[in-house]
Amino acid sequence: MPINLQDVTYVYNPKTPMEKKALKGVNLEIKEGSFTALVGRTGCGKSTLIQHLNALLSPTEGAVVIDSFHNDSNKKRRDKKTKDLRKNVGLVFQFPEYQLFEETIEKDVAFGPKNFGDTKEEALEKAHRALESVGLDESFYTRSPFEISGGEKRRVAIAGILAIKPKYLVVDEPTAGLDPSGAKDIMDLFKKVHEQGTTVILVTHDMDIVLSYCTDVIVLDHGKVALACKPQDLFGTEVEQYSLQTPQLYSFASKLESRGMALDHDAVKDVASLADEIIKRRNSR
Repeated sequence: MPINLQDVTYVYNPKTPMEKKALKGVNLEIKEGSFTALVGRTGCGKSTLIQHLNALLSPTEGAVVIDSFHNDSNKKRRDKKTKDLRKNVGLVFQFPEYQLFEETIEKDVAFGPKNFGDTKEEALEKAHRALESVGLDESFYTRSPFEISGGEKRRVAIAGILAIKPKYLVVDEPTAGLDPSGAKDIMDLFKKVHEQGTTVILVTHDMDIVLSYCTDVIVLDHGKVALACKPQDLFGTEVEQYSLQTPQLYSFASKLESRGMALDHDAVKDVASLADEIIKRRNSR
């Protein structure tokens, strides 16, 4: 089932001089099985929105419906089983490595499964599989999470979420502070998770990532949904009005088109796919 936000409004510090309406009647659907990007200028409501997805925040007005769970502004209608929701909706915060706290890596990653009722043995087994999935072998199991590199810490933190096997994975600026190689490694990891059947919701400012990895994109502007479409459709508009940049690859493909080379924009996601399109078009002449 998709994730549905129904007329969601959220107000920080209501009825005070600091009152701020962060979300304003948001209606949107996030498709199950999609890799959806949530984008927009700083302060547009992205982080506020994703905190509603696992009930860290509840709407001031409206409702969030995820499968059979309701995160509702009406407390009487609000589902009280937030633990079940948080098992299905894993949220990876920006700089998740700051959430590490256990004495060993395997204990840190096993914390989530244990918290959701697994035995120690079951939790460790899931932790080991999750660590393997993020590229960390058994040599990391008994090491301290505070004595490894920054990139490795981020992988451990992500493994801690993957260990609970969420149906929906929400990630907030996962490439922040990483070099291009590290960013690609992290995004390739999320691509693999998506290909294994997990719905991924990504908050990012990097439009090259949106083009390369995402199936859908939602643009927030001043607390409202401005646009919901495919990435290629977004970059065909005047994205500057939302303080976004057109990906370099898309701009290059557009210049080729302006010089007479017809390309399938839907097929262009990275350098390799652009090269394939160019070869295909040249061979078809």
